[in-house]
Amino acid sequence: MRLILFSILLQLLAFGSLPAESFLVKGRVVDVVPEARALRVELTESVNTDVPVGQTVDFRVGAGDLEIGYLGRMIRAEAVNYSQAWHLERIFPVDGIGAKAMVDVNQQLHAATATMSRRKYLREGDYIPNFAMIDQHGDFLQISAMRGKAFVLNFIFTRCQAATMCPASTIRMSELQELSREAGLEQLHFVTITFDPEFDSPGILRQYAKGYGLENQNFHLLTGTQELVDNLLRQFGILTMQEDGTINHTMATLLVDANGRVAFRKEGSKWSTKEFLQEAREL
Repeated sequence: MRLILFSILLQLLAFGSLPAESFLVKGRVVDVVPEARALRVELTESVNTDVPVGQTVDFRVGAGDLEIGYLGRMIRAEAVNYSQAWHLERIFPVDGIGAKAMVDVNQQLHAATATMSRRKYLREGDYIPNFAMIDQHGDFLQISAMRGKAFVLNFIFTRCQAATMCPASTIRMSELQELSREAGLEQLHFVTITFDPEFDSPGILRQYAKGYGLENQNFHLLTGTQELVDNLLRQFGILTMQEDGTINHTMATLLVDANGRVAFRKEGSKWSTKEFLQEAREL
């Protein structure tokens, strides 16, 4: 066993894949360099003297981050140096249309959640509260903007390894998106909220959507702050627990009507696309 572990260690060293120290940076994206898969960022905040404030640095980024329209926008991210290059991970937009409103809306949600009874959560017939998050396009979205459209809502996290939980739920959401289109329910939308907002940045969610064949036109994958997600878990009655480097959690999938009312709720991970499609037809 020791020989196997040592062999793995040597391979990591050879490929420069050992974990590197990361630190928070903030700056404005002044250029996109597709051929280098990089964002050129003028730094406004940094604690590392190798990449000081005022310096413009080319950071390599993931494919999902490269596709998001960050040019000209302020971003925050974790900077890390490996494979002889600087990289940005966990990139989040700081400014943009709706950024200030997101703070105000979520403060109201936090205040309302703080007064909730532990036994109270959103059930069928209840109206969901307004909240604001960041989608897989890097845009700020208030859920109230969905008024006039029915949508199916669930919670997942992209690093989930339990095949019968998040991956299975996302597969069914993808199938339901296709079935609803075939049934002529083009106005039915889909909302997925991450349990793991510190890792699941907009770029990560964008790649996740692509991996499952989700069509972006009416599918909204949302992330935000941990405080916001904790408030939403309370509101929607979802329980989570960090254990052994993963997130153990309960699950619920909801159909919200065009007025923002919970029309149908299904507990657990074993819901069927047929029942949600039938409920959506009856709205």
